[in-house]
Amino acid sequence: MAEINHQDEELLDVLTRTGEKTGISKPRGLVHGDGDYHRAVHVWIYSESTQELLLQRRADCKDSWPGLWDISSAGHISAGDSSLMTAR
Repeated sequence: MAEINHQDEELLDVLTRTGEKTGISKPRGLVHGDGDYHRAVHVWIYSESTQELLLQRRADCKDSWPGLWDISSAGHISAGDSSLMTAR
């Protein structure tokens, strides 16, 4: 099996099952590969005037849920960042 270099990946804070920070940060690939709990932020874009919710189709090359419909803006919260900072 080929070794993966996680050196350039963003670092994510590893959480406990109840959402508390463990004090450990790991590269995104290791967090996903190890099944660690981690934070993400979702921003929902809704038009009150037309009562429409903006969605997007995920790229076919994504490693999770490729080609499926999803909310319009989301991402991991990098180690040390806040939810609000990431959403902005």
